[in-house]
Amino acid sequence: MTKFISNKAFVLGNYSFGEADRNLILLTEDFGKIQLTVKGILKSKRRDKVATEPISYVEFLLYKKGEQFIVNDFSLLESFENIRQDLDSLGVAFYLLAVLNKFVFEGYRVPKIFRLLKNSLYYLNQERDRRKQLLLLNYFLFFLMQEEGIFRMDEILEHLSFEEKEISRLLYQKKIESILKEEEYTEEKLFFLIKKMERYIREKLDIDISIEQYMMGGL
Repeated sequence: MTKFISNKAFVLGNYSFGEADRNLILLTEDFGKIQLTVKGILKSKRRDKVATEPISYVEFLLYKKGEQFIVNDFSLLESFENIRQDLDSLGVAFYLLAVLNKFVFEGYRVPKIFRLLKNSLYYLNQERDRRKQLLLLNYFLFFLMQEEGIFRMDEILEHLSFEEKEISRLLYQKKIESILKEEEYTEEKLFFLIKKMERYIREKLDIDISIEQYMMGGL
């Protein structure tokens, strides 16, 4: 008897093959990062085909065949339409997905990272302030570095300016509102702090990420 499994997931990426099928890269709530195929979706008349697009939050009904997950059905939980309608927000969201796709390996449960992505996308869906979005990205990278065990405050601070050090300390203490209150912590400074964290990640994990590839309108 087939055992069905219901699991929530975010679509990190996709690619189509054949005339009708689409392969999805997912970050799931219970199984971490997995890949699976939704057969026939490209020719389907379903209105919720957006569920197979990146960013979408989806509930899948799955079963296992050997080591592979097979899709029995799915339902769209959230399309994040506000993000999709704003190019700047869309760029930020795609950056989050790209970073996670490189950080997270298949076969490992990452519940804290799943919640981080969920909270980040729901926040981004309601917040178009550029400065707050850049602060979100800084916090996102800080959290991932801590989860990966490469976070060394002394090493990070070594290459930062005075103001960047203050922002970093406040991020570490999760004092986000304190950062927002300080007008001198501008968009430009938050952007360059992201660049320096990317460089630190590249040195420690050999992961190459670049915010500039996703900044639609620049600074």
